[in-house]
Amino acid sequence: MKLLNSEKISSEEMAILDNNSEWLGIPKSHLMECAGYSVAAKIMNRNYLGINQKAVIFCGTGNNGGDGFVVARHLSSYGVKVFVILVGNPDKIRTKEAQLNWNIILNNLNYSIEVEIVKDSTDLIKIGNIIKENKDYGVIVDALLGTGIEGKIREPINSAIDLINEIKKVENERITVISIDIPSGLDPNTGAVSDKAVKSDLVITFHRRKKGLSCSSEYIKEIIEKSIGIPPEARLFVGKGNFIQTLKKRRIDVHKGEFGKILIVGGSKNYSGAPAYASLTGINFGIDLVITYVPEVIGNVLRNYSPNMIIRTNKGNWLNIEALDELTELIKWADSIVIGPGLGTEKETEKLFVELLKILKNQKKPMVLDADALKLVKDHLDLIKGLPIILTPHKGELKIMTGLELPVFTNIKDLSKITLDLAKKLDLTLLIKGPFDYISNGKQIKINKTGCPEMSIGGTGDVLAGLCACFLATDNPPFESACSAAFFNGILGEYCKKNLGDRFTTLDMVNNINNAIKSVFTI
Repeated sequence: MKLLNSEKISSEEMAILDNNSEWLGIPKSHLMECAGYSVAAKIMNRNYLGINQKAVIFCGTGNNGGDGFVVARHLSSYGVKVFVILVGNPDKIRTKEAQLNWNIILNNLNYSIEVEIVKDSTDLIKIGNIIKENKDYGVIVDALLGTGIEGKIREPINSAIDLINEIKKVENERITVISIDIPSGLDPNTGAVSDKAVKSDLVITFHRRKKGLSCSSEYIKEIIEKSIGIPPEARLFVGKGNFIQTLKKRRIDVHKGEFGKILIVGGSKNYSGAPAYASLTGINFGIDLVITYVPEVIGNVLRNYSPNMIIRTNKGNWLNIEALDELTELIKWADSIVIGPGLGTEKETEKLFVELLKILKNQKKPMVLDADALKLVKDHLDLIKGLPIILTPHKGELKIMTGLELPVFTNIKDLSKITLDLAKKLDLTLLIKGPFDYISNGKQIKINKTGCPEMSIGGTGDVLAGLCACFLATDNPPFESACSAAFFNGILGEYCKKNLGDRFTTLDMVNNINNAIKSVFTI
């Protein structure tokens, strides 16, 4: 089957789409059902099995094995006798979807499906003899390993791959080997085989062809792509999958400072809350170190927000060129920088801002320009072009910055094109805030729909800027950082509305970062 949109996809992108589909309300069990049915239907439509012939399915303990369990069910519904071999301990089946389908065939389909559990490679000797001696077997389905393969293959999977290849070599005319999604052992992104892999007559891959799949490989004779019901919205809208991919965890041997260092530059005599919200977001997100650089006039005010805040100051009511030397050193220290919350648009501040942009351009440090920085940058766009930068304007700030008047947020087609074209022109990542957030790096476009009207209060944009910096500081690219920041900022608002009521504050959002993260994983 040739799909309408058939460019190749990485295993990481496929995992994002699976989780985003679930976020859209499509259970992963539905996707697994579609996957298994499509394999069984193709086996029958191609007449791989004649009258009274049997199929043997080698299943692992992951979702690839779960697909294999579904294939077994559907083949049995066609009247085929099926031999399912679980290569591994049933207690190690990793997902609820795979466990559900295992329980069905183990407990309820004992007439049409025979089951054997292999816990040790020696068990495979007997199974190999059964398949070789019984000439009724016409198909072997490889559902051992999916797209998560890496490194040396462990036993008993290792021996199971050897057995499949051995049987195929001896019984080439009689038996067809079909791999689900990818030949077990083959890297889905590169096509490399670091240890060993199943040699397949046919690979039935789901949604789109994986980047490492090629018929020129000695392990693959034919590839077919099959839709499993992942909708276009799973790719267009930011979802749980995008968020999970960027939510990094600390290494077991991590030291202080290795899990992100953020510099916040902003504040003025008129605004102390804005830089505080951005800084507290980084602190509560779990970033190791956050330094906030503000004019001296509000320094003590910010120190009183939290003992966790590290405040550096420069004399005066607004930041000015005298702060350049100290900020230059802090920029070297930081993993990501936010400039703009509460900064003001004084001439002396603009002079400093331009010099900072020159330094950032030279060092190519990941940064976020927000609030007043978006007003100051309108005459200096040449300094930010092509940098690892996120701009976070709302409709009004974008008009000041570029002169563009945006259509209504529900006009997805036109607003997507405007965002994509502008991001391409500026050669950076653009996050246009609104009831729907539009995010683009000039190559991709994403729309975020999380959030609620109650977030239209002062400070939520500062939280968003802080979140962008958090994802950047934990080693995510600008586009992916902007997508996850927009998504999670909206989740924070939704969480507070659900648990605190309609009248929550920006500080409520900041204080519930951990709770909101947990809530994403319970949906």
